[in-house]
Amino acid sequence: GINAEYGSASASANASASASAIKKNKVAIPDANYIREMFNTCENPIKAINQFQIENGLQIASLEPVLPLLDLHSISRVKFHHSVIRLLQSKLTKKLEGMPRESLEKMLKQAFSQIQHKELMPVALEIMKLLNPVPSTCLKKVAALPEVYKQCSIEVKRQVWEKHQGIFGDEVRPILNKYIWEKDVELHKGSESLTAAAPFFAIAPRKRRESPVVQQLKEMIGLSFPLYQMMLIFVRTLYQRNKTSHFCTLRSDMLMSFHDCKIQDIYKQDPCHDFAFYIQYAVNEKRIQDKIQPKLKEFYIKIVTEKTELLSDTAIILADPYVLNVFCMEVFSCLHSMIEKENLPRNEEKLHFLLKFINLGINAWSIVNDDSTDEPKLHKTTLKENIPLLMICLVEDIMHHEMGSKYRDNVISNLVSSTSKDTLTKTLVMHYVLHLAQNRNIERLKMVMPLIPDSISTLDEVFMHVLVSYFLQYQSEWKQTDFCKAVLNSFLNKYCEDEVVLRHVLRLLWTAHLHLDPDLVTETLENIAPQPSHSSQVRDLFMQLSERTAVVET
Repeated sequence: GINAEYGSASASANASASASAIKKNKVAIPDANYIREMFNTCENPIKAINQFQIENGLQIASLEPVLPLLDLHSISRVKFHHSVIRLLQSKLTKKLEGMPRESLEKMLKQAFSQIQHKELMPVALEIMKLLNPVPSTCLKKVAALPEVYKQCSIEVKRQVWEKHQGIFGDEVRPILNKYIWEKDVELHKGSESLTAAAPFFAIAPRKRRESPVVQQLKEMIGLSFPLYQMMLIFVRTLYQRNKTSHFCTLRSDMLMSFHDCKIQDIYKQDPCHDFAFYIQYAVNEKRIQDKIQPKLKEFYIKIVTEKTELLSDTAIILADPYVLNVFCMEVFSCLHSMIEKENLPRNEEKLHFLLKFINLGINAWSIVNDDSTDEPKLHKTTLKENIPLLMICLVEDIMHHEMGSKYRDNVISNLVSSTSKDTLTKTLVMHYVLHLAQNRNIERLKMVMPLIPDSISTLDEVFMHVLVSYFLQYQSEWKQTDFCKAVLNSFLNKYCEDEVVLRHVLRLLWTAHLHLDPDLVTETLENIAPQPSHSSQVRDLFMQLSERTAVVET
């Protein structure tokens, strides 16, 4: 039948065309230049057209009687030939899969010269998909032809990315921006979700790694370790530029995502894999079990002793907010255990181990920015003065809860004032505030919150999210005027020039205003009114809240 004769007809058509006196392109396919030259040199255009159709048409004897029927049905030659091309492409594609590499390379050489022709492009794309590696000359040309590059399969694009980092960066950048945007959404939702106390730290690590963004990045990398390394460089660079700790989360999520899928070509080559695995195990369990501590210590001692660039990678993994949260929780668990056993900080090996890891995490940005290979040292007052003060605070909390004992002002005051010089103590104090808020220790919160603005200039967004999430669960507590003033007037209002803090204050008031004194709500709204420098989203949210509180008051 007609279908069976297409292959030989195509070959004979090309052979006939190549015999023409007029010069054609490299693979003897008449193009626009050929036709233009044909009309410029011919004496009879009608005869030239007929001759062109004879030389370049489908030369199949059984087809000739059918063509007039196509004309009767108003089916143009262009439409007919396009259908033939699609059929030939389909048959050729099926044959390509079993061809040896040598034959594929030979065919690609011919097909690639016509790759900019939309009708012929699919053949060259399919051949490149089957070739691994694709000849570098072809990859270079693909990279220079955006319309061709966009149509390439992911297998070919990976090879282009390996040789052209800029193109890979252009592809990855919007995905990384989306990842950060999604993290921001988790931390501060729109007004329709302001009443929800979203548990930022409650999401299991594996669940985080199943996010579409992480999976999309993993698909782009495939089995290419060079692309994985390139991705880590991008993440590291963006973290260095923006100081956004979510990039630290992504560094671990990417590595462990390949671990989840058992793609050893990637995770086995990452020298931080074992360390990240034990860290994520701790995050999943929400505690650092005794059985994994020796593994973590061994890795830490190795990187600190050898002074390699692995120190910065390790620091980035520890700077992940989920990781720091677990280590801080473990510090407080350790301190409570020491109080029960009446042990001193300087004699507690586990405490020293935890503090070193936290210190490395909170100094990650400085280590990356300075390209340092030196372990950051603990502040000289951390173990000698500040940790003992924190233990005294915990003892006072226990005595206040069990015996109703009164608090001493000087202890918490000295502890908070030390945070201006010691970032590790600052981290622990902020976690202590979250601990107090979670346990609704109103008396201690009234003491500590007014002290913070004098020693701590900025508030971390994750801290603000978790703190407000705890406060959103309060009801009767807001009836205590002195507590409300301590939280709003003496603490949160001091930081509202920062848009991050202001968003969370608005999130808090969206629900808490129902339990607050209306005069205090009005006073607070006047104090935190957005400035022109604040975003339109924050200004709109403030207006919505003002209208909401006005309706309640009336």
